[in-house]
Amino acid sequence: MKNSFKFSNTEKKERTLAVVIQIKNEDISFDGLSGFRERIMSTIQNSKEDVQLDFSEITMSLDSATIGELMKYHAALESQNLQLKLSGVNKLIRTVFRLNKLDTILHLID
Repeated sequence: MKNSFKFSNTEKKERTLAVVIQIKNEDISFDGLSGFRERIMSTIQNSKEDVQLDFSEITMSLDSATIGELMKYHAALESQNLQLKLSGVNKLIRTVFRLNKLDTILHLID
């Protein structure tokens, strides 16, 4: 008699619901980062869904302060079993993420 095993698919289903926030250049500038931080953290604290930041209007690169903020948002959401998703990320920013191996941590979507 052969042993038969049944395997069930236990992979996580891809999440489709997310709070989408449009990011502008002034949000990630030195002067705008503080207000942006407050807005995002308020959203994260009250969210029951993933948070998606839409970078499609960003024309500049990210500095280390902005990258640090993204990592804080990622950690805050992860502690709630939620994800930070980044969409509309331009080629320059993708390169920065790849060089710093952040593309393995952050959820980049097209």
